Amino acid sequence: MKICVLPLDIVYASPEENIVAVAHALSLVEPDTDVAVLPELFTTAFVADRHIASSLAESTDGPTITAVKRWAQFFGFAIAGSYLAKTGEGRCCNRAFFVEPCGDATYYDKRHLFPLSTEDKVYSPGSELPAVVRFRGWDLALTVCFDLRFPVWCRNNPAKPYDVMLVPSNWPHSRRHQYHTLLAARAIENQCYTVGANRIGTDDYGSYERSDSAIYSNLGEPIQETHRTGYLYAYIDRSHLDRSRERFPFLSAADRFKIEK
Repeated sequence: MKICVLPLDIVYASPEENIVAVAHALSLVEPDTDVAVLPELFTTAFVADRHIASSLAESTDGPTITAVKRWAQFFGFAIAGSYLAKTGEGRCCNRAFFVEPCGDATYYDKRHLFPLSTEDKVYSPGSELPAVVRFRGWDLALTVCFDLRFPVWCRNNPAKPYDVMLVPSNWPHSRRHQYHTLLAARAIENQCYTVGANRIGTDDYGSYERSDSAIYSNLGEPIQETHRTGYLYAYIDRSHLDRSRERFPFLSAADRFKIEK
């Protein structure tokens, strides 16, 4: 499977501008790509004001997901990321998505909300474990940014193991070392590939650089290549992953935890 990460700058609170920009960005993705991963909140950036966030929050049939479904069908690869979504309680959440070329969509609401911002006050936390979607012979799990710091939440389930963890992010460059360390750790302990798709540019919380995004193998090794577009690519190997799991079958010894919603 070929994965592409698009480290994109995001215009604050302007879905229309960002949708136009991302449509162009996706047109530059190499056509044999299987999955393209966008940064966290790719149509709005992080919105810390409750009223602005509420006015921008969308349903799953809103402009953002409608555009993503159109792009996935047109380009022929799946697209993942997260966006500002409405919840059933009239509030908003940070919702990850995985949209396939056939139009099928899988969603996951970010569980862990960053307390050093107002995310935990403006957004509602998700209550379901990371969603796992089957695509082209691989099982891919959806998490978002700060979720990465919680190994129990991200724990691979031996009853339904995933092969790849997708992590759309808004992780400042000042904490790049921690971001990469956590991506590598989650890959090693869960015997999976991890894909960190971070934004670029600046916002009120810091700056973001293209080198902050990364893709790690199940052995915790960085495997991405940066192509002329500035996008990151990696081929992930099914046989390599299977052999590694067979040689070191420690997932079967993992502790079971009860998740309290």
